[in-house]
Amino acid sequence: MGIAKHIKFHKYTAKKVAGLTEKQRLDLTVRIEDLRMKYALKLKEVEASNPFYFYKPSDGNVDGERLDFLRRWLKEDDIPVGNKLDCQMDIHMSTANIIGASGGNQGGKSVGCCIEGYIWGTGALPNSLRDIYPKEKLPKEFPQFIRVVGVDHKTLLGNIIPTYQFWCPRDYLKDGSWEKSYSHEQRVLKLYKGDRVIGMLEFMTNQQDVESFSGPPRHGVIYDEEPRHDIYKENLLRFSTTDKVKILFGMTPTNGITWVKEKIYDKRFDKDESIEWFKMPSITNKKIKLDVLEKILQGLSSYEEIRMRLLGEFVSLSGLVYGNLFHSDVHVIEPFPITDDYYVVRGLDPHLVKPTVGVEMAIDREGNKYVIGCYSADKDTAEVKKDLKERAKNYRLGWTVCDKSANSTIRVFGDRNIYLELSRGENAIPALFTSDKWTGSIHAGVDEIKQSLKLKEKGKPSLYFFNTKENRLIINAMRSLERDSYNDEDKSGIKDKIKEGKHDAHAALRYIFQRPVRWMPKMEVVPEYEPVSEAVGW
Repeated sequence: MGIAKHIKFHKYTAKKVAGLTEKQRLDLTVRIEDLRMKYALKLKEVEASNPFYFYKPSDGNVDGERLDFLRRWLKEDDIPVGNKLDCQMDIHMSTANIIGASGGNQGGKSVGCCIEGYIWGTGALPNSLRDIYPKEKLPKEFPQFIRVVGVDHKTLLGNIIPTYQFWCPRDYLKDGSWEKSYSHEQRVLKLYKGDRVIGMLEFMTNQQDVESFSGPPRHGVIYDEEPRHDIYKENLLRFSTTDKVKILFGMTPTNGITWVKEKIYDKRFDKDESIEWFKMPSITNKKIKLDVLEKILQGLSSYEEIRMRLLGEFVSLSGLVYGNLFHSDVHVIEPFPITDDYYVVRGLDPHLVKPTVGVEMAIDREGNKYVIGCYSADKDTAEVKKDLKERAKNYRLGWTVCDKSANSTIRVFGDRNIYLELSRGENAIPALFTSDKWTGSIHAGVDEIKQSLKLKEKGKPSLYFFNTKENRLIINAMRSLERDSYNDEDKSGIKDKIKEGKHDAHAALRYIFQRPVRWMPKMEVVPEYEPVSEAVGW
């Protein structure tokens, strides 16, 4: 019996139901229930035969039970505001060049990325996304080449490829067969329209050499968990001849604060970057069982790890140096003109084998400090001096303090002394001092910075950072600088060190705070008195 006949049947019985006997009503109820079961079974068969088209993305709406679950495990300030949370639908609706989903465990990020990959490769859409999926994201030419990068071979074979096999739209497989479309040797899935290949999904891992990621252009790259930075950079080159960069991250940030946060996540608000990042809490996946999630969380030892696992947060597993002291909405301000009423000092971390980094700080009469610039250039000392002199012509320059290590002879570079080269010759840096180094000197500098970040009586700090592109280096350092830690802190205690190795801008800032940072008035030039010669006759 067809659907139309069933509808007619139900309308007909509804008119006469009042005149039915008790037995006839019971028979009718049994027949209706039997039809419902048959439809349910048929629907499950259809869904199982081609689940791609029946995919239903999470919408971010959560009920009270799931919010109560978050409240049991998180501090109130860390609980996402509102009943609408980041979800799979956000991934599909975003038109950014780079889309990120840092999801909690079982949050649905991998499945969302898988569905997106098939849309990129074929142009097909699940029923739930028809009429709402952004048309500009659909492929306009074929074949489409998509690269999927996993963490390691074990995860690729055990999780990623089975996920893609399950969700693959069957009508794009050769003869509807995965085995005829997927090459185990090459790890390439070919997608067909008739006899024509319209898409290819290439599966790779972080364990491969970076050279293996070279080759012809790709139309999209999907990262299942965080990639190595060198692999990410190599994959970027694959977009050199394509119309648009299409990159998708689906990851749980188990490594804490890494290059992804500093170079991608933290840039999502920059006007010249097309980046959107979504943090997908585990509870947005309505299929996840809360009792299972509860057991996962019970096995975690730190609150920060719980936040990471539940919310997909980028957290420092060893602890942030500045923690809640640094707030972008308080300490990062829009630039304003620096007149000669401001006194400017500089910190410098010079190098020969990597970029020289410098920080410029202006001080006003009230003692407020403004980081107005951050210089970074992979140049030799002569060019560095020329650059710094050019920058200094725009403000009233005081002293500059540089890393003490620069004042030493480097034999491997022909007995060169960077400090002497910077302080002498053409464009020599005036009033150039070296930093101090002693046990606890790093901690002392950090403590001075912390004091300036703290809110004073009027609810304002005394240290600010100009919101400029070049200041990203120092602002990112303030957000993400971590303290160092022992592997067994329970036994060894807390290590009083910071992970400053990659944060040269922070080192330059710290050198400034080793000297008294105070405003200096403009020096008035007074002509010297010269006694008049008696020969004049006065």
